[in-house]
Amino acid sequence: MNYNFYDRKDDLVPKEQLDWIDANIEIISNTEIVLFVFQAEYEALLFTNSNIYFPNRNTKRLISYDEIANIRIAGDLHLELKTRSNEVYSIILVSAIDKVKIFQVLKLLIENQRNGKNTSFADTHLIFDKFTVLKYPPNQLQHKLPQVYLKQFGYIDNKQWKVSILQKGEKFCRQKSIGSFTAETNVFDIDSEDDRFPRMFESLNADLENLYPDVLEDISNNSNLSDKSWEIIVQLIPNLMVRSDHWRDFVREIMGSDRKETFLEITLSIHTKSDEERQELKKKDFYRILNESELTTSILNKTLLHFLNYLSHQLQSFDIVVLQAPKGNELFTSDNPVTFRANQIEGKMGLFSDDTYLYFPLSKDYLIYMHHRNSTKGSPLRKLENRKIYQAEEILTEQQYTEIVRNKIIKNSEKLIIVPGEMKYKIEK
Repeated sequence: MNYNFYDRKDDLVPKEQLDWIDANIEIISNTEIVLFVFQAEYEALLFTNSNIYFPNRNTKRLISYDEIANIRIAGDLHLELKTRSNEVYSIILVSAIDKVKIFQVLKLLIENQRNGKNTSFADTHLIFDKFTVLKYPPNQLQHKLPQVYLKQFGYIDNKQWKVSILQKGEKFCRQKSIGSFTAETNVFDIDSEDDRFPRMFESLNADLENLYPDVLEDISNNSNLSDKSWEIIVQLIPNLMVRSDHWRDFVREIMGSDRKETFLEITLSIHTKSDEERQELKKKDFYRILNESELTTSILNKTLLHFLNYLSHQLQSFDIVVLQAPKGNELFTSDNPVTFRANQIEGKMGLFSDDTYLYFPLSKDYLIYMHHRNSTKGSPLRKLENRKIYQAEEILTEQQYTEIVRNKIIKNSEKLIIVPGEMKYKIEK
């Protein structure tokens, strides 16, 4: 017998589950209206007008809609079915959107069953078609390095902004359009049934990018960094960190390891003031979702937003100085633009200690240096006045400046070095 099948992921439903459906569907259809099969995260679910079947479960193969006392959305991907005998059964869906759709379908099936009304496939399919989360455009190119940032290192060629790129291991520069450089489709999207959330990460990116030119103007016109520019920088730097492949991979690796819970506890500890509050935080739904869910791109992006908040919170206690690059010796940047050195004290958990510092080329003309105000190690730049703007050539030797560019900026790149201006460079054999 043929049936409608909602395929929700690339992984195929295990053959034994489909075999069970094929072996039993004719018998089931003798007394019930078979509606559809739906692919959940770990199992296929068979829906009829009377029951929901679980081919992957041995202890409870089916639940009739008459048995269900309550349906509860229990998390990002979870539904809980509570029966009249107070048993609770969990369904884990592939996406938050699926969770809401199945929730609405089950409500319809239960209501119709109680009212003695048959439910057709057309009735349930209407719910799947009708419920959408608005994302405009549906497919959006999202930049790991903002175009407004790349323009500060780029040039215009035939009315198009480009940057000169040197890939590690190659002996020539490539010219790339900033419109597509480091851009991926929907890379920062978050699965959610709420229209406010799918593009939350990208909206935050855009808000900070809009403020970035104000910082450049402020620095170019003053000898000290204003409070407003400082506030933008302590958010902009973490934002660019978590958008980079380096830090996305760092968080992805930790979230797939036995260090995950420690990482989440440290990252989210900024919201608490005591161990008691931290323990209460771990009981929250959002914490459980991050800690227990499969690490999808959506879960990674949610975690990165919390990580960004943690980084920004820590950087608020740092001193900052700005160096203006010498004329004709402008700064490079890369696909990993923030050089972050944890310098953790042995036995100290987390990324931050008194010796943590960072370098960030704000543009080809300005370099940010941040360090913990209690630091005793690192660059002589830590001795400079907080929030002061300096000429690099007045406080650094040419060799010191060159070492910062080479060893702190260029070496920090993952794969791609961004050269200021137009450079068509090739090393001959």
